[in-house]
Amino acid sequence: MSRARRSFDVGSRAAGAMDLLDKKGKRTALTCLGSGIFSRAGRSQDDPLPVVFEEQASGLLRVAHREMVIRFEPAAPGRRRRAILGWYDFEVLRRNAFIADQVVVGHPGGKYAGEDLIEIANRLIALDEVELAAPAFLSQYRREAPPSILPQEWHLGSSGLGVQAAWKVTTGDRGIVVAVLDDGVDVDHPALTDNLWRNPDPSARDRTGRDFFLPDDHPGHFDPRPKRFQFPFDRTKGNDLHGTACAGLIAAGGIGYGSVGVAPGCRFLPVKIFLGDALVPDERVADAIRYAAIHADALCCSWTGSASPDVALALEDAGRLGRQGRGSAVFCAAGNDGGRVAFPARDPHAIAVGAVTDQGERAAYSNTGPEVAILAPSSGGERSIFTTDISIPGRGYNPDGLYTNRFGGTSAATALAAGVGALVLSVRPALSREELAEILKITADAGRLDACRAVEETLEQVK
Repeated sequence: MSRARRSFDVGSRAAGAMDLLDKKGKRTALTCLGSGIFSRAGRSQDDPLPVVFEEQASGLLRVAHREMVIRFEPAAPGRRRRAILGWYDFEVLRRNAFIADQVVVGHPGGKYAGEDLIEIANRLIALDEVELAAPAFLSQYRREAPPSILPQEWHLGSSGLGVQAAWKVTTGDRGIVVAVLDDGVDVDHPALTDNLWRNPDPSARDRTGRDFFLPDDHPGHFDPRPKRFQFPFDRTKGNDLHGTACAGLIAAGGIGYGSVGVAPGCRFLPVKIFLGDALVPDERVADAIRYAAIHADALCCSWTGSASPDVALALEDAGRLGRQGRGSAVFCAAGNDGGRVAFPARDPHAIAVGAVTDQGERAAYSNTGPEVAILAPSSGGERSIFTTDISIPGRGYNPDGLYTNRFGGTSAATALAAGVGALVLSVRPALSREELAEILKITADAGRLDACRAVEETLEQVK
């Protein structure tokens, strides 16, 4: 049985490159940028400042300060758990609401700085009793949505997903729910409100979703609407616009002359995890995934971030927590920088989605690699994607209307893929998430998602 040494010298590590290890031995390379942006005003000399790291693979920022997340193996005895925490005088600060063996810990005197936490995590992860050990990072995430032009919903037709042919079989079942984990959804939008998930438990506080960016006891925690808007109001950067566009591609009702989603007969669950471009605790992103998996059949994650062992475990947890053990499928954006597939899309428990243009070619910006499971329509050619926009006057990609013709990127592709997944599950709800992913892949045309073929293949299996 592995053991870590029981003493630790604060500040023993010089600034520079560091690796964070996971249970499988994978290394996340981090560059320590120091604490220069933080002020010591009001802090004692014994209180270490937060430390900023840059993930070398993605360039995204992560902040570590005082706290660590640890998950013990279920069979680890309580006495052994207490002993492990005692090596560093850690106290339990929070217990995970979804995973009984997971806790957030910290030293009561704030003894450990960012670099110290990484070294402690690397020691603890080597123990047989520890499944997860990492600083409780505050992290930067990217919402993947470069804008383009033109309003035609070509992505639903024969040159896109072939959804119109699939609708001859099903437009979706209201029992199938897709969670949109993003910067909030405008639940008051006329094309969305009828397909909004509503908690069947009348005593539940989460009537229409949750806002995991905010603490559980915050008055706005159970309101998943967009909350941050700043000038210029038509940009993803700095504004909560992105989730509403994704939700529309999945389940907009097509009221009047408005946008219609791939699965207008299904419902969506808004789970807010971002507030503009603010850094987000990995712990909250991971718990949002777990919460969504409990309530939804599929998850739409149209964003990328730094590799997080807690988020990675949450993707795995979704296979156990979701759909009575059949697993909730997690659709993730491959990324928009033309490089390797980003996290969390490259995780083996995610369905990585890349983008193709209206010309049927892979979009130049769409990240590539063996992890990409399917490609779905998006911007990058002559046309982009038409979808729902913020209904608040003066806000949104199109501040003067309810819809936008400026959405795209692997964000749009991911939302469309999640919608096709919902159609397939509407035909055969008993599919496991692995079986769903396999159907989408084997019916794709040279990797390009085909809604009609996916639905017909599923229908044939039912027979």
